[in-house]
Amino acid sequence: MYIPNCFQQISFFDSFDELPDYLKKYLLKSWAHTFQETIFPEINEDRFAVLYSDKPSRPNSYVNVIIGALIIKELYDLNDEQLVASIHMNLEFQYALRLTSEERPPVSINTFTNFRNRVTDYYEETGQDLIQQEVESLADLIAEELEIEEEMARIDSFMVASACRSLSRIELVYKVNENFIKMLNKTSPHLIPKELEAYLSEGHRNEVIYQTKNSEAETKLEKLLDQAKELYDIALKAERQVTDSEEFQLLKRMLKEQTKDDDDFDNIEPKEGKDISPESLQNPSDPDATYRYKYDDNTGYVGNVVEYFDGDNSVIITYDLKPNIYSDQKFSEDAIEKLASDNEDKEDINQDTDDNQEVEKAEENSDFLKLLMDGTYYSFDLASEALSRGIKFIPGELTIRKPAQDKMTFYENFDLDDSRDKITGCASGKEPDYQEAKDNGDYYATFDKGVCENCGLLAECRINLRENHGSVSFSEKDYESGRLRKQMGTEEYNKLTNQRAGIEGVPSALRRSYDVDNMPVMGLVRQKIFFSFKIAALNFRKYLSGKEPALT
Repeated sequence: MYIPNCFQQISFFDSFDELPDYLKKYLLKSWAHTFQETIFPEINEDRFAVLYSDKPSRPNSYVNVIIGALIIKELYDLNDEQLVASIHMNLEFQYALRLTSEERPPVSINTFTNFRNRVTDYYEETGQDLIQQEVESLADLIAEELEIEEEMARIDSFMVASACRSLSRIELVYKVNENFIKMLNKTSPHLIPKELEAYLSEGHRNEVIYQTKNSEAETKLEKLLDQAKELYDIALKAERQVTDSEEFQLLKRMLKEQTKDDDDFDNIEPKEGKDISPESLQNPSDPDATYRYKYDDNTGYVGNVVEYFDGDNSVIITYDLKPNIYSDQKFSEDAIEKLASDNEDKEDINQDTDDNQEVEKAEENSDFLKLLMDGTYYSFDLASEALSRGIKFIPGELTIRKPAQDKMTFYENFDLDDSRDKITGCASGKEPDYQEAKDNGDYYATFDKGVCENCGLLAECRINLRENHGSVSFSEKDYESGRLRKQMGTEEYNKLTNQRAGIEGVPSALRRSYDVDNMPVMGLVRQKIFFSFKIAALNFRKYLSGKEPALT
């Protein structure tokens, strides 16, 4: 039964009042005071009421104590047991969580595990990430406390390793077979073929995997896949207790991904390694983990962070954790949805303005959120969508095709009319003889051939000289890409994009101080919950740094 933590005031017999004055002063200047004064009272317990029964039953542990404790846990890189011990024995922890009036802190070793399980189950059932909602709500609070204006943001992604190691194909098939046989041994031991009982023997794994010569690897893989197919056929004739099991589902998935299968698995010839998808099962212990090569091999996930920044202060305002095949441009789409302004005036500027100069002016409007990014986040279509919703993409470079060095960057030196419907002039100021906007949105115009041949800019112009005229055709994307490349060469633009470097310290901090590559859980949802509290802890450190008390 859900009950909020209504009693958080210091009682008459509070242990804080019994402290000597110098210890009271110490606490009042410590991180614990900042936490209990600013963060703790803003934790929205009611958000988590859906996790508990509305029928009379044993009341829940206080949610704000749990959330606050799990943030503090990441501040000090503790495991659950160390966290519980610290809450019971460390006055700073008790003070931060407003527990100094409690005779006994209301947490035990199971408190945090049970809470994470509830959150995980709710996430998987509904798709609602309550922890992320809470962490981002606290981030809004920190941004407000630090007076960070919502004018500048930056985005970055980084690989996050799964706690499971990547397995070779032989190890993977063996492990899936072994897990399925062990499950059968508990539920239906009579189904295990006699020749496969060896999987239950100590030392069988080493004999099969580590005593296999390189020359034998291909035939060994084929034999293991044959055994997997035999187990699959056995399962189909068994009860639903077998076919509904996670072990069977992983067996079925592995066969589909590793073999040249059809729907009935009649062909279990191993696929070539190059034909196996990065989304394929990497380890049955962490079925959500995927494979990707970016600078180095990675099996696991990709984290993405977006932070507001202003002067020396910053706060991660939104974030995500996805399988590591998730692209930066997909994160761009997500960021637009998260950051899009509710201010209708910003949208009206773009949707209702036809004048070319007014559109350019609108893009520089201080009301627009400038999002600094690596070139991998950028595309013309995404930038257009973002601009229509009050966000200006500022890429540090472009991954699209570069123009020839002896030519104009693209077509930005041609003039368009105020409504951007047609070409009105070239870089030399000459008007076209003919122009039109094609059905696909491309621009097209022809110019007097004699004028073009005698133009001083002909060598670098993108005009095509035909028999009777010079012609040019380009898309809005080409035009805008040229404008952007031209801006990127300016000192003002470079000064702006240089500020993106500040977010590149976030991945390093999450690895160095929060051990993000060694989260002690498997599966995307559970890993994201741990990831979320690491983000919350990092944001609290940013808040402390902005307010300047030391973290003792």
